[in-house]
Amino acid sequence: MYKQLLNYRDELKTNSTALDQYIDIRLENDKAYKNMIGDRKRIFLEYEKSFEKLKFKERDKIVKLRDSFNEKHELYLRFDASNYDGNISDTLFNRLMEIDFYRIKTRFQNKYLLIHGCI
Repeated sequence: MYKQLLNYRDELKTNSTALDQYIDIRLENDKAYKNMIGDRKRIFLEYEKSFEKLKFKERDKIVKLRDSFNEKHELYLRFDASNYDGNISDTLFNRLMEIDFYRIKTRFQNKYLLIHGCI
C-alpha cells in the first residue's frame, strides 16, 4: 500500500510540475496573463512555503493549514479524516499530507492560475 501512495504522490507531483512549467512560460511571454494571475501565484507560493515549514512536524498544524487553505480558496476538496489519526505512522501520515498538498496545488492551479478558454 505504501508503494501505491508513493506512486500516486509522484503522479500528482509530476502533473503539478508540468502545470508550473506551463504557467511560468505563459508568465514570461504574456504580460496580460502576468497581470491577471501574478497575485494568485504569490498566494500559492506563500502556502507552499508554509507547508514546507510544517512538513514532518506537528500533525495538527499541517492539517489545519491544509483545511484552511482549501476552505479559504473554495477548492472543495474532501479529505479523509483518518489521515491524521494517531494510529498511523509518521511516515504514512507525511505521505498522505504530501498527496493532499499536491491535490490542493493542482486544484488551485486549475481554478486560479490557468485562464480557461485562453489556452
